[in-house]
Parts: sequence; C-alpha cells; structure tokens
Amino acid sequence: MSQVGSTASPRSGDVPARADVVVVGAGITGASLAHHLARRGVSVVVIEQSPQSGTGATGRSGGMVRAYDPDPAIGELALPSLATYRDPGRWASGQAPLHAVGAVTAAHPAEEPALRQAAGRINGALGTSAHVVAECDEVAGIRLAGGVALVEPEAGWVAPADVTADWLVQARADGAVVCHGVRVRAVEARGGRPAVRTDAGVISAGAVVAAVGPWAADPVPGLRPASPVRSRSIQVSVVERRPPAPAHATFVDLRTGLYAKPVGADRTLIGMPHLVWDSPFDAQPDPAHAQATVSALSAHFPWLTTAVHLSTVRAADAYGSPGAGGQASGLLVGTGVPHVWSVRGWNGSGVKTAPEAGRRIADACVTDAFSDVA
Repeated sequence: MSQVGSTASPRSGDVPARADVVVVGAGITGASLAHHLARRGVSVVVIEQSPQSGTGATGRSGGMVRAYDPDPAIGELALPSLATYRDPGRWASGQAPLHAVGAVTAAHPAEEPALRQAAGRINGALGTSAHVVAECDEVAGIRLAGGVALVEPEAGWVAPADVTADWLVQARADGAVVCHGVRVRAVEARGGRPAVRTDAGVISAGAVVAAVGPWAADPVPGLRPASPVRSRSIQVSVVERRPPAPAHATFVDLRTGLYAKPVGADRTLIGMPHLVWDSPFDAQPDPAHAQATVSALSAHFPWLTTAVHLSTVRAADAYGSPGAGGQASGLLVGTGVPHVWSVRGWNGSGVKTAPEAGRRIADACVTDAFSDVA
C-alpha cells in the first residue's frame, strides 16, 4: 500500500479547548478509534507525544494478520478485521493494505478438531479457503516439524505505519484534529467530566481514551488502568532470503511462539518470545536472543542457518487482563477518573484486531461521551 500522505503535523501553540472525545496515542489502535469516531460525526482530538504517528510499538510491529487466534476474544475481532484489511473500499489510498502471502498457524496434533472448526467459521464468514493440514512435511514454504497447521491462503501481513497513516488521513478529512509533539501531563475530573492537561493547553472532554500500548504500564496521572498493564520486550530480526530459499507465508507456531513473515521479495522477519518484562522500551537488542531465534526457526526454515543478518530491533508490547477493571466494554478498562478509559493490553495482537477493535471502542465512547448530557 502506498503512503497516503504524511501524518506529521507541526505542534501549534494551542490545542482545541473542547472535544467530545480525546484519544491519547496515535498508534494503530488510536488511529482506528479516531477514524471511526470522526466518521460518526463526533468531535475528536488525538494527542501524540511523538513528532509522527506510528513510531512506537506500532512502527516496530511485525504486522501479521490472520482470522484465527486461539483466544476466542481475539479471534472474534481478528476475523472482521481481516475482512477490512482485504477491502480496498475502506482505505483512503484506494488500495487494500493486505499483502496476501498466506498465513500458517502450527499447533499440537490435539488441536486439530479445534482448527478444523475454526477453518469452517472463517470460510463461512469470509468466503475464503482456510484449511487444516496434518502429517504434512511442508506447506507454503514452511517446514512444519510435526504437528498440524491451519492454513489461511487469503491472510498475510500489513505495514502498520501505513495503515495508521491512512486512518488518520480519513479522520482528518472527517474533522478530527491530530496534534503531534504534544505531551499529556495529567487527566483530572472537572465538573463531572475529564479535563486533559497538556503542555500545549487544556482540553475539556466528554470522554478520554488512552491508546498508548506499553506506555500504559507507566501512565501519567489520571490514565492508570484499574487492572495492571505490563510491558514485555519484543525483539525481531530481518534476514536476507536468497535463492534457493523459497517464498513463504507468514508463520506462527503456537507450541513455541516462534514466528516469521516475508518482507518484500528477498527478506524475512523472524521472532521468538523474549520473556523480559518491564524493561525500557528503547533497550538495546540482545544479540544472544537474536542468535537463538535463528537457531530455533531453522527447523522450519533450514536456509536461515546461512542467511545474512540485516538488522535487529527491540520494542515492547502491552500485556494486561481484559477481564477486570470496571470496563465499559470488553475492550476498555476504567482508570478511576469518570469517563476516562484505557484500551486493554493486546498481548501482541493489536495490529490483527485494530480495525474491529477501533469500531467497537468508538461505539462505547459515543455512548459514554454523551451520557448524562442534557
């Protein structure tokens, strides 16, 4: 998908004094929410501390999307989200952002009945050709190394920063104000409604939603979720894929957490769970973990043992408990300040769920922002 235009905006001396909803964070979930709110005619202000959108966890995400997830709550959001990513009519660029290279989800053989049921649901909803393979050595350029796999030929990956940019273009066209390089200092109750104190002015709001990803683990006053959010390190490497290495689908192994995705015609992104909690978001990459990732994934991609390493980056994901905290919906967690909410921790699934999650959170926000208003 081509870039639809820069989402960077110079910081002005002031922010709007009033908004129906203030969205804190212009990553992929915040951008989806702003788009859906503005499309409904709600006045929206998006506050982003960075000079550009999608430069934090969103910008470093692998961007793999598929309809299946072993967590039913995630799967319920991922299925319609994949439909959105496939539909060119939903994007300002006029192009669907999905790179439909296929998706392979490997699992233990005991999961075969559940995977077959999931394939039926996916095909019934999307008209796709998802199917399960068992006792198969290789599928879609990936060696399975035992187990079974759900194959979704119509799934693949998106570029999260481009998706974020497109949604913010649409939000602006529908009247949203997006402020970059502005920091929120605190959110407090004033007259029963929230006031967002920033370093560029104060915004009175009907409701506030924090979509700040791993930064929810260390929020500014007034944005602390009622249920704890923790940050967990993610680290991925990009390697060169040279012939005779085959092209391949995106890959997730539920048994080990290993994952991989193609990046263009000759590169592959690889990752493995990095179980480092509460580390700084900008921590330096761990070379030992990068080497271990190559070693572990070589069972599925034998060519990795001789591949040229190009880069390793480190970031973080937000991990939380969606079942607690006085939620307005299953997606929002209370903060203790009336009409101020935090988006649940996505446990690494933010990109896969963002289209549908943004739509549903927008519905909840509209209800909350205008409640008790004469």
